[in-house]
Amino acid sequence: MSRFNTLSQPRHEPEAGSAFFSNIWSTLAGLLVPVLVVLVGMIAVLLNSNGLSSDYVRLGTHLEIPLPNEVAEQDALTQLIEFVGITFAVATIFSLAVWLQRRSADARARRIVKALHTRLLKQSLRRAELEGAAAQHVRARELIGEQLPSIQRGLSLWYGAIPRSVLMLLGCVAVALLVNVWLALLAVVSGVLLWQLFRQLRRKDESNLAPWEVPRARRRMAELVGEAPLLARIQSQGLADRAFGDELDWLYRRLGDEDLRRGRVWPLLFLATSAAVAVLVLGLGVNLFGVDSGLSVPAALVLGLALAGAVAAAGRLIALAAQLIESGEASDAVYSYLERSNDIAPSEQRVGLAGLRDSVEIHDVTLGDSTSEPILSHLSLKLSRGSFVALLGTESVSTRALAELLMGFGLPSQGRVTIDGIPLRDVHPQALARNVMWIEPDGPIWDGTIQENLQGGDDSINNQDVVKALEQVDVYERLHRMPEGLNTIIAAEDARLDVETTYAMAVARALIHRPPIVLALEPPPPAEHLTEDACRKAFRELADAGTLVVVLPRRLQTLRSADRVVLLNGPRLVGEGKHADLLANSDLYRHLNYLLFNPYRHQKTDRESSRATK
Repeated sequence: MSRFNTLSQPRHEPEAGSAFFSNIWSTLAGLLVPVLVVLVGMIAVLLNSNGLSSDYVRLGTHLEIPLPNEVAEQDALTQLIEFVGITFAVATIFSLAVWLQRRSADARARRIVKALHTRLLKQSLRRAELEGAAAQHVRARELIGEQLPSIQRGLSLWYGAIPRSVLMLLGCVAVALLVNVWLALLAVVSGVLLWQLFRQLRRKDESNLAPWEVPRARRRMAELVGEAPLLARIQSQGLADRAFGDELDWLYRRLGDEDLRRGRVWPLLFLATSAAVAVLVLGLGVNLFGVDSGLSVPAALVLGLALAGAVAAAGRLIALAAQLIESGEASDAVYSYLERSNDIAPSEQRVGLAGLRDSVEIHDVTLGDSTSEPILSHLSLKLSRGSFVALLGTESVSTRALAELLMGFGLPSQGRVTIDGIPLRDVHPQALARNVMWIEPDGPIWDGTIQENLQGGDDSINNQDVVKALEQVDVYERLHRMPEGLNTIIAAEDARLDVETTYAMAVARALIHRPPIVLALEPPPPAEHLTEDACRKAFRELADAGTLVVVLPRRLQTLRSADRVVLLNGPRLVGEGKHADLLANSDLYRHLNYLLFNPYRHQKTDRESSRATK
């Protein structure tokens, strides 16, 4: 596929709109540059000859511009005023055309990429059912942060350069050839050869010294400096000195070779450029002074301006070609992500869900990552309605993946997940979203008022229910003191809200909506000791009211309060039961409790480190 077809997919999006007016402005801007060059040449002839009295103006071997008799009969000052006025008018039209075309190009690029953002959101919801929600977060960060901006840059350059720069290049080359074929060809050939020489030298400049070599050598020398005192105590007989000296010699030998090579490269390029300019100047001199019918000074000016315009247009097209390499790869990545998968049944073929009557069952589920490494392996589990369950494991990715499975994210390679006997794959995503609520330390919080964040778009919820829920999780007074109370507009990562507050708001949201299933990632315990955790009490109330509450715990009291703790060792289920029973019967569980929840462990580690440094 041609490089210039790499952005064909985004350029054919419906949001690209009609290109009629954009192409008009682009064409006009491209054609007016050679027109301006010719007009400047005519002004130069006028100034050089003190007026135009002939019925044509000769600007080169084959470039003769006809002149109306009315203009030829005017005095030189009048002619100058008219030509300057015409040139200024053309320059104004050119500027307007470039501005309108640039504005149109940027607007079209923005519309296309904005639409792709929306499609990415919809596709992430669909792909999350196959690959999991965490994978979509990682992919979205790459797509939105790097690849979509690259596509926008490529589209802006494309719409800005095509067809304007192509027409400008062709027009300026045509004018230069009409002025003098041989000089124009000589200039073009010289320019191409110099460009190829520059590319070759730059390629060698980039490839001769690998970018990791110097940093690696410096890191190794730093390591040797740090190891030297220890090596001196093991009778190493100057081993550190010799190793450091060898590394130092190698580094500066490489740097010296690189400096010598660069010292030869750039003078060579300058010498080649000087030779090309000398040849062009000699060729121009022969036409000016050695031939009776050679070029005039105005014609030489036209030739130079035309070649300068051609170089500018070529440079823009070269920049576009370079950008298209990056943007083409980004476009392939985005559209590969947007491809629909047939692994999920269409929404219209799925069923609804009327709450949770009995339990969620996980039957012999195996789930792998992108490298086929198991995240969950042959996991079977029954989670009953009205229970408070804690998921604890040696690897957070496994417990998080299990929670995501209950939200409908991830496609097991083996086994199935059912809700009241209905396979989760057959439940409509919107029905699942109404019955399962996710809670995390950051809320999640979205842009809007505190009231809107808690109501979640349900206008039937009144203010009293919101206040009661906030009082229950002990954050009402804190939020009521905000500038506009519960009508204060907040956003994700709002500096005014700490983690305890955003987490409590999410728990309050669950109290208000009472979903059949609540999944929560608990924040770490606060620095100050909590006599009573209001959020944990809220979870207990939800469970007693019939909600299945599943928590990924970070606080010891949550494990103690849970009806049941599910213990994973890597991808496998290795135990379940009450906190006290697991402490008594599982070495792994005791070890995890010591690692995660023993406050004296960190103090002991700090004391040992302090003694080791003395």
